[in-house]
Amino acid sequence: MKALVFRHSLAREAAATIGGRIDQRAFVSPLAPVRLEEVAEQPLPAEDWTRVEVTFSGLCGSDVKQILLNGARDNPLTALVSFPHVLGHEVVGPRIDTGERVVLNPWLSCGPRGIEPPCEACKEGRYPWCRNFRGGDLPVSIHLGNCAAAAGAHAERFAAHPSQLFTIPDGVSDEAAVLADPVSVSLRSILLAPPTGDQPVLVYGSGTLAFAAIALLRLLYPAAQVWAATRPGARAELARRLGAHAVLSSSPDELVAQVASRVGTTPLEPWSKRDWLQDGPAVVYDTIGSTETVETSLRLLATGGALVISGVEPPKRFEWTPLYFKELRVIGSNGFGIEEVDGVAQHAMLHYFDFIARGLDLTSVITHRFPLERWDEAVLTVKNSRRTGAVKVLLEPTRT
Repeated sequence: MKALVFRHSLAREAAATIGGRIDQRAFVSPLAPVRLEEVAEQPLPAEDWTRVEVTFSGLCGSDVKQILLNGARDNPLTALVSFPHVLGHEVVGPRIDTGERVVLNPWLSCGPRGIEPPCEACKEGRYPWCRNFRGGDLPVSIHLGNCAAAAGAHAERFAAHPSQLFTIPDGVSDEAAVLADPVSVSLRSILLAPPTGDQPVLVYGSGTLAFAAIALLRLLYPAAQVWAATRPGARAELARRLGAHAVLSSSPDELVAQVASRVGTTPLEPWSKRDWLQDGPAVVYDTIGSTETVETSLRLLATGGALVISGVEPPKRFEWTPLYFKELRVIGSNGFGIEEVDGVAQHAMLHYFDFIARGLDLTSVITHRFPLERWDEAVLTVKNSRRTGAVKVLLEPTRT
């Protein structure tokens, strides 16, 4: 079958990195560590696994960052990945054994690994906290898409443990279903620090996670004032359509000034001229996670507020003095599992299907589709999103 394979090779990674400084196409060239290959289908990791045919898969930011080698060699998560692996974990398709349309919970926690009894984290449904990512029936890995023995979703087919698959209700389209993973990520971020009353909150970002957060906040916390810091143009308009009460600049100094104006406070001007505030939104949901967005969030948060970071960018130095002075809380948000919403505890993806039944529609974030064979164009479309307008890009295997 055809699959998008990443093979760890220092030589190829060096060639792509050096070539990419001259031409971005070097990251998707035949010399790069990732390529579309004709590969033999791997045996099922255990007898209770099943296969799923891919209708289409979503390009996640983590997929694109890996292909573009946007990371550092001292990243601690290199302890939890195995090579070579087929990329991809956002997917919709029919089970080959039953024909049911399903979405994938990609976490390779105790259940998929055949580990009994499960660890305490898995017992509680906190699958990203699993303590057994190095054990059981699989090599070291945290989810499909970075596991050498369980192919990811950017392929014609993939295999999964039945506990990872959720049947899609009849009234939910494939286009809506493929967003189950990113929406679940944003749901987890919000539940870690939900709005209180009518206090303002800020969603920082211009991608799928940000737009999902805006829509979820409006659905679940209708009293809260939801502000969006996003790019101008089509992104800003999409944020408004999804319910943002105000769309603010994504430029740091301008954003701080706009927040100060909206809350009616006077900015504090330090020697650096980078103003900061003691009053601002109670929560910032940072879906980017760059040093710039983290630092800016600390500058504009209300004293005692919370910063929830779901985006991941390579770390650098930043000014974090407001963290201690304003007694802010910084919360990392990773993945999803069993989540409680309105007193109902169930998997985040099942909550998402319930939200669709209540009228949630995020399919407008799907901006591009490409055949799997044109994966390279798809990746560069995401990389150049300021020019292309890409938000969520889908890959679709060609049926013969």
